[in-house]
Amino acid sequence: MKERTITHLNIIGFKSAVAAVKDKSLRGRPYVIAGAGGRNLASGRCLALDCSPEAVRQGVTPGMTLSAAQRRVSDLIILPPDLPSYELMNNELEKAAAQYAPVWENDRAGNLYLDITGTTSLFGPPVDCSSRILNDILDQVNIKPAAAVACNKLTSKVATRVIRPTGLIQVQSGTERDFLSHQDIRLLPGMGTKLLKTAAVVGIREIGEVAVLSETEALSLFGKHGTLLRSMALGIDNTPVTDRNGKHNITQRADFNEDVIDNTAIMGAIEFLVEHGGLKMRNEKLGTRTLRLVVLYSDGVEVQGIEKTKRLLVTDREIMTTTTALYQKTVSRRIRIRSIGLGFEDLTPLGYQPDLFVPETETANQRLQETVDKIRNRYGEGKITRGLVFAASKTQGAKQLISAGGKE
Repeated sequence: MKERTITHLNIIGFKSAVAAVKDKSLRGRPYVIAGAGGRNLASGRCLALDCSPEAVRQGVTPGMTLSAAQRRVSDLIILPPDLPSYELMNNELEKAAAQYAPVWENDRAGNLYLDITGTTSLFGPPVDCSSRILNDILDQVNIKPAAAVACNKLTSKVATRVIRPTGLIQVQSGTERDFLSHQDIRLLPGMGTKLLKTAAVVGIREIGEVAVLSETEALSLFGKHGTLLRSMALGIDNTPVTDRNGKHNITQRADFNEDVIDNTAIMGAIEFLVEHGGLKMRNEKLGTRTLRLVVLYSDGVEVQGIEKTKRLLVTDREIMTTTTALYQKTVSRRIRIRSIGLGFEDLTPLGYQPDLFVPETETANQRLQETVDKIRNRYGEGKITRGLVFAASKTQGAKQLISAGGKE
């Protein structure tokens, strides 16, 4: 069995990088991506969602309020998210990945994993292949990612964080633990705010200090996350690169301007994702049997829930009903939420489901959905939506969709 070879491409500050590609006058200037509407941009409590390198150099960081950022940088430029440009950039990145990797995974937020196992005879050694990929991306979209080659996703991800914002590094197989040992504990995926506080209290500053813990000690310190964190610190990761080649998936994500706990804002965000993703799905003449909900809490902890149905889901109404139930099963912590993701998986062409809208009682829902879709496609998605989305937009820290993915 061939040893896996994974290349991770990490575009630091994805949204700000896309903005600079689109508008070259932004290069070398301090700017942030913040919110999607003028009212929220005017709010001092609105958060900077992404920052240019120059803004970071002047002390601005993602998550900082705009009022604080403007106190640090008097000439700070504030830009709204640009979803069409993010979508176009992701499509171009995937085209580049497809030239070299039979299997790749794109989180559509600046991270791509390419499984280049067994491609040496075609593209040369892994480092040479990765270098070619970097050059192609630079030529095609004028962006320089950081790239790392390793035998698993975990090590390659940490490695790109070590060398960022740009560069190329290889971690030789068998040296994963040694490489990770002296890296900052903050670089280890999964170390959210709460776990970092725990690590600080006991004096853990490097990944290797977690690796030397016994399993009992890791569980005692980090609770249910202890076993996984210890394995990761040892460089162990068997997670596969999810095959996006030839599979239909639609992924959407909504980030809140401010971490929220208000149920109206949360349900409004979910409704927005349902409408946005559902329209994309139906425009491709597809229905879904699997919904994946991803919730990121304010302390960095992420939870996922999956709901598989025997019946094909097509209309916004039935997708929202299923997603609401999934949310109630998935979310149990009463703390603020930073972002929500919704994935439409196991997509099936509608042409293969002649009885799609039976029972007959749902015919009216089908016709209503078709009418709504026609209006959205002709006049824009925001022209017709449910009242829940409008209600959410009026709440404190209201939902703003700032990152979205399409069919993968």
